[in-house]
Amino acid sequence: MAGHYTYSVATGSVALSASATKSMWLLDPVTNPITIAEMSVSFDSSAPLTAIRVDLYVVTTVGSAAGTAGTVGKWMDQNAPAATTTALTALSTEPTTVVVLANWFLQPFGGNQTLQWPLMREPGAGAADTTHRLGLRCVTPSGASPNCVSYVVIDEG
Repeated sequence: MAGHYTYSVATGSVALSASATKSMWLLDPVTNPITIAEMSVSFDSSAPLTAIRVDLYVVTTVGSAAGTAGTVGKWMDQNAPAATTTALTALSTEPTTVVVLANWFLQPFGGNQTLQWPLMREPGAGAADTTHRLGLRCVTPSGASPNCVSYVVIDEG
């Protein structure tokens, strides 16, 4: 595959449980390296609650992470080749060991975060290496169990 192409992965609505960790998506750059151009996460709580911690991470030991196979769709250019990156969404089993690259607290009552990374400072991952998977997870406090949606836009190539 010559050149760089842009793709996206969206989670759909995912129910979060109180006092739990739940990865929204985990990207595996199978053949080509990737960089994150944009990402978003939001919650639908009906009342203010204790903030939810959101972590962008890289996997150092993947373990037996499992979830729903995510659709990696073409972003804007429908003539782009099929993505080589694969994705899991709404993980049912978390990766074994991660390193948090960035994190923040979001209020689950109308909490929304959309990030567009500055050029040359986008988080990225190399290809064909299980220690280079990028993920986003939510760590909920006790008493907080909102639904969450998230998407990520990646450049591949």
